[in-house]
Amino acid sequence: MTTARPVVTISAAYGTGSEAIGRRVADALDLAFLDRAIPAAVAAELLTAFADVASLESHPAHGLGQWLTVFAPLGSAWLGVPEPQGPWQTESEYLDHTESVMRRAAGRGVVIMGRGASIVLRHHPGALHVRLDGPPERRLAQAIATGGLDPTAAAKAQRQTDSARRHYVRHFYHLDVTAPSLYHLYLDATAISPSTCAAVIVRAARDRAEPSPTSGPEASGRAEQ
Repeated sequence: MTTARPVVTISAAYGTGSEAIGRRVADALDLAFLDRAIPAAVAAELLTAFADVASLESHPAHGLGQWLTVFAPLGSAWLGVPEPQGPWQTESEYLDHTESVMRRAAGRGVVIMGRGASIVLRHHPGALHVRLDGPPERRLAQAIATGGLDPTAAAKAQRQTDSARRHYVRHFYHLDVTAPSLYHLYLDATAISPSTCAAVIVRAARDRAEPSPTSGPEASGRAEQ
């Protein structure tokens, strides 16, 4: 049996230092880092788009058009891969593309931030799914301290970013992004240092990637009997 390349998905709330943690994990595991969680810079636009999508029944053309207007330009920049030929015409085209990118990356080993990756890759063998969170007030204080942000602007960014990320997963997958059942590790990144969070994730990822003594053809055959 050979050890598979690790696959780690990280879902994170605003102010958890997730990008720094994700990069530490990717470097330690020698993996590509797909950092495409919803950034604060576009959160407000996304919330407006999601509000319009919610009214699709009464205004289908306007709602879908508004949504695609926001997401289409983000395609290559947000995903970190070339866009398909031509713009996306439907939500399903957009979702199929993003999910196919994640699945291809997982085949080579990867650390993926956001985009519902724990749901898309929930059946990927040996993948580790992580949630970084913490009390809102501590996450806000951490974002202000580490980013040198204005408190008022940071509080607004926190509200919008957390909301946009929740809406994204609820809209596409009908699930709560904070649900513990979606993750193997749920870490309070305001109480544990970034280096320790990264070390815990790295160890768990290696453990998940190691073949189980009960795996393999013989075990599979026994299970089917």
